[in-house]
Amino acid sequence: MYYFKRIFNNQAIGLTPLLFAMVFDNYVSYIVAFIVGISLCLLGSVFSPLLKKENIYQFFLIPVIVTHLLYSIFLFLNLQPVLYNFSTLIAEILLVVVLAFFGFFRRSLLAGIRRSKSSAHKRTLLHTAVSEAYFIAQITQNVYTLHLFILLMYIHFPEPVRSTGVEHFLYRPLPAITGVFIILYGQIRTQMMHNGLRKEVWLPVLNEKGHIVGRMAHSISRLSGKKYYHPIIRIAVIYNGMLYLGNRDKDEYVSPGLLDYPLHRYVKYHQGIEEALCETLGALHNDESVKPQFMIRYTFENDSAKHLVHLYAICIRKEEQLNHFAGGKWWTPRQIEDNMGMGIFCEHFEKEFPYLRSTVLLAGSLP
Repeated sequence: MYYFKRIFNNQAIGLTPLLFAMVFDNYVSYIVAFIVGISLCLLGSVFSPLLKKENIYQFFLIPVIVTHLLYSIFLFLNLQPVLYNFSTLIAEILLVVVLAFFGFFRRSLLAGIRRSKSSAHKRTLLHTAVSEAYFIAQITQNVYTLHLFILLMYIHFPEPVRSTGVEHFLYRPLPAITGVFIILYGQIRTQMMHNGLRKEVWLPVLNEKGHIVGRMAHSISRLSGKKYYHPIIRIAVIYNGMLYLGNRDKDEYVSPGLLDYPLHRYVKYHQGIEEALCETLGALHNDESVKPQFMIRYTFENDSAKHLVHLYAICIRKEEQLNHFAGGKWWTPRQIEDNMGMGIFCEHFEKEFPYLRSTVLLAGSLP
């Protein structure tokens, strides 16, 4: 099933019925070639519901089916001599025309997916499949248009320059060979995307009530601003009534480079809060004297992100535990108050500090 999904996630596979029709057209009659092509289209339509159950959407098959339906019109017309010699060329021209019209529906189709009431995960899958189908469609249209242009130029060459063998190659085998290369390109592209997604960090998508309704790749979520709502873990580190703060990474999406706790991260998809908390603590998780205390859960939202924040606090009691932190420094509550609103602290931290000041910092330590 794994390899099956990898093959059919390639939108260029939808070109297979037309490709088989082009290949058969070189060896049998154009009627048999058409029957082979339309049969594969029907087979693809029958298996389409099964593919959807595996979250596979083969949209590029649609313009190929339309191409075969338009080609069938020529069979009912008295065009046998034309079809006998130029059936592959006619199919190629029809495909280019269909793909051109296919492109007009891109915006409305993607907008319909965004407005649908499906889960965020399913909308993402549909959006990705449609975008990939249009990408392959554009390449296919451009490549076959280039082939038609080359063919048009060749037939205007002087008769002595033209060769029967070259002309036959341009009319018959070349369109099929071109289709094979398009499918191979699509497969390589799909494999590269798959390898990239394997390295991707997937985040749970929450609804307004904080319930998980889907998942989203971190890289895509970053490009979407605050469109998606994700949970994060943040841990305040306290020592003798002081907070440890260091600079956030320059590539952080919220407050890059500003001062913040050293321990914070997104909760990953299929990861519980406790598991994410242990991962955030790192080596400190194995220290029995470090006992994280839950402080508050709140929603953070600005122009670029929306987070469900789970705030914890830990108290450092041993000097050797200080070795886990470097690159920052310890701040007293007074020092923090004097610098609040000066653009040096993370936005999350500025919202959390008043609560910390009135609870754990006021008490001096955690229980």
